[in-house]
Amino acid sequence: MAIKPELQDKFNNQFEQPTPIQDAVWERFSTGENIFGLAPTGTGKTLAFILPMLSRIDVKVKRTQVLILAPSQELAMQTTAVAREWGALVGVSVASLIGGANGRRQSDKLKKEKPHIVIGTLGRVLTMVDGGALKLNGIQTVIFDEADAMLTEERHDSLQELADQLPETVQLGLFSATSGVDLKYVADTFHQEVRPISVGTDAPASIRHEFQYVDQKARANMLIQLARHDKQALVFFNTISGLVNMQATLRHAHVSVMSIGSNDKRQVQRADALRLFKKGEVTLLLVTDVAARGLDIEDLPLVVNAQLPQSKKIYVHRTGRTGRMGKPGRVLNLGNDHDIRDLKRELGDDFELIKAANAFADKKDALTKNKPSERERSNGNDREKTDTTLSVTQNTQNVTPKMKQKSTSEIIDKPKKKKRLKVSKDKGKPKWANKREN
Repeated sequence: MAIKPELQDKFNNQFEQPTPIQDAVWERFSTGENIFGLAPTGTGKTLAFILPMLSRIDVKVKRTQVLILAPSQELAMQTTAVAREWGALVGVSVASLIGGANGRRQSDKLKKEKPHIVIGTLGRVLTMVDGGALKLNGIQTVIFDEADAMLTEERHDSLQELADQLPETVQLGLFSATSGVDLKYVADTFHQEVRPISVGTDAPASIRHEFQYVDQKARANMLIQLARHDKQALVFFNTISGLVNMQATLRHAHVSVMSIGSNDKRQVQRADALRLFKKGEVTLLLVTDVAARGLDIEDLPLVVNAQLPQSKKIYVHRTGRTGRMGKPGRVLNLGNDHDIRDLKRELGDDFELIKAANAFADKKDALTKNKPSERERSNGNDREKTDTTLSVTQNTQNVTPKMKQKSTSEIIDKPKKKKRLKVSKDKGKPKWANKREN
């Protein structure tokens, strides 16, 4: 049997049947095959590799047997929670290794407990290997979650270092919603042939894709009004600078907002932001693509692209945060006419973008309002200039006071002095840390 009875019983109690990707990989992965599981976002890829992996672990052997790597701290924490929940049924221990957390405590836990599964980010994992806290000689399976973001040229040196420390015969599991993985590169680096298993990458039909013409002022106004209409949303930015500036504007308008920046090292604050958003205590969560990769937020009603993605691949991963497991979802794309035209050209026929008649309405509501003003149209060709680097670190994650009832004109049109945001400097790192964890 591909899955242990205890795990199968729990699965049957929670789900009616396996999803296509689960059905396609369970048996192959549980028998030790190297696979690249390709499936749309929100289709159960985490359980597709967690359950067969748990079924292969020898709980009597006190050593790390499985390594799972994720591109972000948030995804690593999310996967850790799933692995612990299901692993508890079969006596499997799990440890999490992520940057921003206490490295010495992680090191001590590894040496003392020798967990069966280690889940983490590549930089912190290699730091623990270098320090002797994590032993890879007993690894049987390595899984790359969001493989297209993990197996990149930018990570080549770190990936090669990892490969050099692994046993010669190790099972590989790659999972992603988009292809973009050079399997020849994987074979050359890890000396293992990987077989692709695809169940399609079509966009879920349950997601409604909308657009709204806006300029910079109207973009901020749109987010303020969404919050005031209690529209909880995950809001994407291409750059840290764009995120930081928007968060300052929203906090000034007393919007309930928090953020997760891609380079922020304060793991506790990042975790708090995500936890409060999932509980519904925060209305808008501002994120970058790296920070939000693979996040599973149950019943998320809305994704807003405050800065439009530059590729279809990024669009797929962003929009996949809503409409998961066949549930209804909505995506709102904000940009001037030139931006929207470029986005439509990039997406081609795979996505149908429709004009948002009312950005604040639910899907079931009649969409009859909120057409762009003449002012917005006249400014439509002034594209927003963004800083293309992600090197600035900023995160002001405090829950704001209850929103004050001000008119839109009071918030947007009244001149305000710009506040200079202070960027905290790195005051030095402990001995166990190194530069690749940045």
